[in-house]
Amino acid sequence: MEDEILIDNYLKGELSKDEEKAFLERLESDIAFNEKFQLEKQLFDTLNEDSWSFTKKRNKELETYKTLLESEDIEALKDTLKSTTASFNTSDQNNKSRRIYYYLAAASVVVFLGFQFFFNQNVSNQDLYNDYVGLSDLPSFVSRNDEANTLSEAQNLFEAKKYDEALTIFQSQPDDVENKSIVLIYQGISQTELGRYKEAEVTFNSLINSDLLDSKKGYWYKALMYLKQSRVEDTKEILNRIVSENLFNKKKALDLLSELQ
Repeated sequence: MEDEILIDNYLKGELSKDEEKAFLERLESDIAFNEKFQLEKQLFDTLNEDSWSFTKKRNKELETYKTLLESEDIEALKDTLKSTTASFNTSDQNNKSRRIYYYLAAASVVVFLGFQFFFNQNVSNQDLYNDYVGLSDLPSFVSRNDEANTLSEAQNLFEAKKYDEALTIFQSQPDDVENKSIVLIYQGISQTELGRYKEAEVTFNSLINSDLLDSKKGYWYKALMYLKQSRVEDTKEILNRIVSENLFNKKKALDLLSELQ
């Protein structure tokens, strides 16, 4: 029996008791065979779905790795690597180096997935922000007076994603302007979209600490501002406050919290 096939059968538990006894005896007496066994075992452990040891730790990030590694694409890749290494002609003098190459290739998949995991986390937070900010659902400035017409112009600029121009108008509004809370929401979101996060935080805090009717809405948009920056723990802290104090968008806060767990 070829050594590689013998080792594979041992690792898969397919040897008889007598064959296994002879195998273990040879393992102790044959140094070259033992070295070959160690290499084959490393390869087997890497490709064996039950032996991705790091996935056995029970925390959120590693559970996500486990899900990725058990996906259809990764399973197909593992099957391909298995069939490719099993098909090598064992008389090929380069067999050992090729198996090392495929072992390293398999290990590199794990490294690649690690980078992808952390990259996708940031993309995920941005997607969540886009899903929950509800730009098209913001209140409109509907009035016939000149002041409201100016705000309507700012709203049109905002909806066209011309946030700089819209922000200039929102920031020019007096403190006693009608619908001041809505103005501050548009102003804070404009600053958030422009990446001016410190200014946005000041704006939302100004809304939160005001005596305006919709002041508590500031918590929701401040949480989303943190989310856009991937400040997940800060986001959760505010969302939990929204839930515990039954503030604006409590239901959405609960939904978002469940997606951030």
